[in-house]
Amino acid sequence: MATTVETRPGRVSDEDEPVVLMREEVRQALDQEARRLFGLSADEFLRIFRDPPERYHGDPVFNSLCFLADLIAEPIDP
Repeated sequence: MATTVETRPGRVSDEDEPVVLMREEVRQALDQEARRLFGLSADEFLRIFRDPPERYHGDPVFNSLCFLADLIAEPIDP
């Protein structure tokens, strides 16, 4: 017999409150990871992430840091 697994919680507990990150916390995380992985500061990463050099094209690690960069980058003017 197959076992049924309930994956949806019936009710969200008080412990499952949304997490709020401040812009500076995201910037610090980006700076730390960009330095560790690519030797780039957060500012350097933010300058290149939308149009990266060829060596970063398709790099899954680079792409994952782009999610952090998107959270704090200045909007692009249309």
